[in-house]
Amino acid sequence: MTATAALSTTASFSLRDPSLLPIQNGGGKTFDVLDPAASDEDGTAVIAKVHAMSQDDAKQMIQKSADALKPWRDDTTAFLRSQVLTKWSNLIKDNADDIATIMTMESGKPLAESKGEVAYGVSFLDYYAGEAIRPSSAGGGFIAPSPFTTDTGAPKGKIMAVQEAVGVTAMVTPWNFPIAMITRKVGPALAAGCTAIVKPSELTPLTAIALKVLADRAGVPDGVFELVTSDRESTADVGKEFCINPTIKKISFTGSTPVGKLLMKMSSDTVKRVSLGKIPFVLS
Repeated sequence: MTATAALSTTASFSLRDPSLLPIQNGGGKTFDVLDPAASDEDGTAVIAKVHAMSQDDAKQMIQKSADALKPWRDDTTAFLRSQVLTKWSNLIKDNADDIATIMTMESGKPLAESKGEVAYGVSFLDYYAGEAIRPSSAGGGFIAPSPFTTDTGAPKGKIMAVQEAVGVTAMVTPWNFPIAMITRKVGPALAAGCTAIVKPSELTPLTAIALKVLADRAGVPDGVFELVTSDRESTADVGKEFCINPTIKKISFTGSTPVGKLLMKMSSDTVKRVSLGKIPFVLS
């Protein structure tokens, strides 16, 4: 099962490039993506149906990313990864109006704010495209005098530190920044030579699907950036798989404090690196 395609979209979408949301025929469990500005009583709130991926699907995506790790990490240069990120950024900019439309339809953001987030989101790809080729990035490092000294007080040799890609990474992103939280997490991972699996919010999976389509067009190899689209019912199982699967070396989560604490707890047995963030949402 792939998350790069929806099962259906409604006529409410008017995109210059409809292939950003490719339609894939097939069976299996699905979930509805709703327009929060529409009424659910007459059925107009449903704007798309997306594959509801399970814990088993998450396992398959993890293995797929593990298989793609070595070629991406070891057989590419930092310059090539930088070029791919730049091309992905440029494709997002070229399709900014369509992506903003998708974001507004599924999240309820004003269109002007969605366009602003597209610009904000690509800034992370641009930054990490530059960071990829700096000496501080993966493959780089530094040499420093040893903190241990001889009888005369001179350093006992030197210490060399080498920056290396962590490995297969998993990201869980929130609904309120459907593009920026993905590019902010995936950008540095891909720049360093890691592979990334993203579980977008079940409320806003369409923006993530469009980003994945453009990433593929930019030359991101199969398995290097993957999606797991799950409904609310299976989200906990997918998150658990991210935490307990030993192939995943790092988890990044932005969301509520209780869920973040639970993910950290479940990740402790496999001693994963965990990055947690929280985005406030203020109503006035």
